[in-house]
Amino acid sequence: MLIWALLLAWIGSVVIVVRSFPKAPEVRRRLHALLFMIIPWGLAILSGPFVIDHHAVGTHIRERMMIGQYAAMALLCFMAAVGIVRARGARRCASAISVANFIPVFLLVCVSVMIIDAGS
Repeated sequence: MLIWALLLAWIGSVVIVVRSFPKAPEVRRRLHALLFMIIPWGLAILSGPFVIDHHAVGTHIRERMMIGQYAAMALLCFMAAVGIVRARGARRCASAISVANFIPVFLLVCVSVMIIDAGS
């Protein structure tokens, strides 16, 4: 049930992004700063079990993988907050972009943490 609610929230945020994308060129320039939101995606994927074989490494590396996953979530929240503040005149669009990024990264981190540490 939760996955369906998150999916609907994600679709809704994407629709809001598409419908509310600002037309003014100065606002569009400010929104380009939100392209840095790809960094948490990279961190979550590269430090996760889809790239690193967590069965072949020790406990120390698994702990670092989990730290990388949680750091990706924290970095995404920080970058979203900075992006919303920076995108004057396009706060609604920046907020929707942040939500559209947060939901899949949250799910990716949850799945990765459950794969790395099955007891969590």
